[in-house]
Amino acid sequence: MTKNNTLRNTLSVILIVAGMILLLAGCSTFVRQQVEGQQVRAELQETPVVVPTAPPTTLASPASAPTAVVAATVVATATTPAATATVAPARVAATGPEIPVRIVIPDLKLDAKVVEMGWQIINTAAGPQSDWVIPKSAAGHHINSALLNETGNVVISGHNNIEGKVFEPISLAWDERAKITVDAITDRSESLKGRKIQLYNAAGTAFDYTITDFLRLKDSGVSQEQRLKNARFMDPTDERRLTLVTCWPPWSNTHRLVVIAKPAQP
Repeated sequence: MTKNNTLRNTLSVILIVAGMILLLAGCSTFVRQQVEGQQVRAELQETPVVVPTAPPTTLASPASAPTAVVAATVVATATTPAATATVAPARVAATGPEIPVRIVIPDLKLDAKVVEMGWQIINTAAGPQSDWVIPKSAAGHHINSALLNETGNVVISGHNNIEGKVFEPISLAWDERAKITVDAITDRSESLKGRKIQLYNAAGTAFDYTITDFLRLKDSGVSQEQRLKNARFMDPTDERRLTLVTCWPPWSNTHRLVVIAKPAQP
């Protein structure tokens, strides 16, 4: 056997071993996520809640232009400025309304920092596109959405499987076996209905919300028009509401999860 053949054989063995290690690592991660998901859902079932009487969110498309979620980013449309700046500036809280700095979902053991989240302009084949810059190791409050103690839609996004995975518990909470089909794109789950969400301001004051809807929207392999329609839940509202957005499943990003909550009754 020549020296070159020996080298090739050695490299082949190294590549095979590396491939097996990567495969085992991927399988291990998948199994871990499956086990953790089952544990999260089991704990939810063991913790009963009083289901709120508020009706589920209407799924009809609004007349205004929506905002689209694309991959791990969000495409801003009518509510964002013209594509002339690189990153939108952080907003300063006015007297009364306040910026959320922390989010807690007790039943999911989720406790994460919230920071203001702007967007950047990306040049694509279809032209300039405004993409939200989701923060690392924190949830991002959309700077063009409502503030605490303010009428409107408070929108917060977070990664589910990268860069801190702050919203991974939400992704793990989705129960595929108990889903309720709404249409070809949308499924609904009752697993989080009635659960509490707490947002905190910088002074440590808690703003309590009750989850009324937990939706999964197909986002991979659909048209851009459908992605825009999927993002209608992030549009401004005439009532106080909290909307959380992340991806699903925990090992991929083929769908969007949307959690909708209303201010808790005193």
